[in-house]
Amino acid sequence: MKTSSAVCFSVALANTRAFDDNSGYPRPILLPRVDKIVVDKSRRRLTLMGRQRVVRSYRISLGENGRTPAGRYVIAGRNPKSPFHLALRLSRQAPSAPGHAGGTLQLHGTPDWLGPLGAALHGSDWTTGSIAVANDAIEEIWNLVTDGTPVVIRP
Repeated sequence: MKTSSAVCFSVALANTRAFDDNSGYPRPILLPRVDKIVVDKSRRRLTLMGRQRVVRSYRISLGENGRTPAGRYVIAGRNPKSPFHLALRLSRQAPSAPGHAGGTLQLHGTPDWLGPLGAALHGSDWTTGSIAVANDAIEEIWNLVTDGTPVVIRP
């Protein structure tokens, strides 16, 4: 009985940890805590930062006609039932931008109803003023950031 539990334990470790090639012992995979999100509109990139280092970077789609406003925001909530797969609501830290007073700005995936065709939207500006990433990217971002994380959107 002890042998089978040891096998289960090592299988569980194999699924959650990387193996050191030299020793064969598992070592933890450590990701730095994400403490800031930076969106660079001109480069169409969203970058997750942790301790002033890049944790992950993603290609983004923006609002049509440049409607995604620059500024400082925070992650203010989550919508797991969004029609855009998953959505993180952004709230302004500073007074509203003149062209985006009172609007709802979100970081979200592609429309669920499009299924695999949603991949055709990547890189095009199709949202109504929000920021969109691929569905696998929004799932990863959802798990790596916490509510209250600062978001900087640069022109």
